[in-house]
Amino acid sequence: MTTQTLVTKIRSHIMFRGLCLLAAAFLVFNLFYVGSKPVAVGLFVPPWDKVVHFLFFSTIATLMWLGFNGRYPLVVAAMVIAVGALDELHQGSLPGREADILDFATDTAAAFCAIRLLCWLDRRWCQPTENE
Repeated sequence: MTTQTLVTKIRSHIMFRGLCLLAAAFLVFNLFYVGSKPVAVGLFVPPWDKVVHFLFFSTIATLMWLGFNGRYPLVVAAMVIAVGALDELHQGSLPGREADILDFATDTAAAFCAIRLLCWLDRRWCQPTENE
């Protein structure tokens, strides 16, 4: 069994996909739950807050992309961007926090960059070769 076949088998397994979606849901829940606590005020200082936003939202996009088995990349991007928008609206309603359009732009960029990279890697590594 080649590495490509193994990766494709693991990625398409329903348990793996379910765990990825569950992990993404867990991250989103904690984004809103922990984000509403006073400890979240000033947790990351600029410009590091943008790095954290990029890593966090690209992780959510990756988990969702895997959960959907690489299908519907635009739907995954739209869902991640919607979470980013809701996060900024939520932050704007909390004392000591404020909504930031640059945070939302970073979230959007993270979603598109992660999905674009994953689609490229998927075509490169998970397509059957001519010998198979």
